[in-house]
Amino acid sequence: MRIGFLGTGTMGLPMAENLLRAGYSVTAYNRSPEKVQPLLQMGGKQAQNIAEAVRNQDVVISMLSDDSAVREVYLGNGGVAENAKHSFVAIDMSTVSPGTALEVQKHMNQLGIAMLDAPVSGSAGAAKEAKLLVLAGGPLETYEITRPILAAMSQAQFYFGPGGNGAKAKLVVNLLLALTMQGISEALVLAETLGLSRSNVLDMLSQSSVASPFLGVKKQMLIDESFPPAFALKYMRKDLNLILQAATEREAVLPATSAAFASYTSAMHNGFAEDDLAAVMMELLRQSGYTGAKDSSFNLGL
Repeated sequence: MRIGFLGTGTMGLPMAENLLRAGYSVTAYNRSPEKVQPLLQMGGKQAQNIAEAVRNQDVVISMLSDDSAVREVYLGNGGVAENAKHSFVAIDMSTVSPGTALEVQKHMNQLGIAMLDAPVSGSAGAAKEAKLLVLAGGPLETYEITRPILAAMSQAQFYFGPGGNGAKAKLVVNLLLALTMQGISEALVLAETLGLSRSNVLDMLSQSSVASPFLGVKKQMLIDESFPPAFALKYMRKDLNLILQAATEREAVLPATSAAFASYTSAMHNGFAEDDLAAVMMELLRQSGYTGAKDSSFNLGL
């Protein structure tokens, strides 16, 4: 089966690599051509534009940064819609608003193209190991036909019903992810201000009733104050914005999420945008008067 893959960034590249490992033919396009190079060494092909990536493919997959990128790639000049000259299945695996997912699907459906919104849950590490979760919305028949492709990139696939529901499910997951990181960070801020060892507190939490794989993954980052991005903070802030927009539209009250959005927004504006989302701890420490890891000191105004 021939697959066109649009977007080979931090998540898209390892996902496309796993498709090649599974034996699929992959032709990839990225605005920064050098990001496709690793696929060529595995037998993948490089497209010079979206038209080349879409041409003669059975399935077109996109993994893009945000709503505007998805609209541009699908509906913009030279995009997927303009190049839908034959029958294929489109799968957008980006994290976008349910409204954008439905808008793009409706347009593609009018062209005779079946489409899924199938965002993924998991970090870049999970993408490399094909341990993502796929959260799909769209026609059940399309999901069933393409599930082997989704399975090549993930450890589990969940079908949530009509188009847009995959995007909705992703917002639910990321709400809890953001609040979990916010909660861990606040606990560590309190521990630090009370004079407790951050490392000891994390060791204790890792064996407590609130222990989780997520805490285990982030533990060393939090100790070292080094945050190589498995999931960049700017993208979590973007997703929290989508979550709050969806909540407002449906009159859902999410006070903790609103507070977390403020924290991630402040962190983004204070230099942590490209760091892992765990760097939100540093912003909360900064607001609390923390002056650095070397002396582990606070300006408490005493």
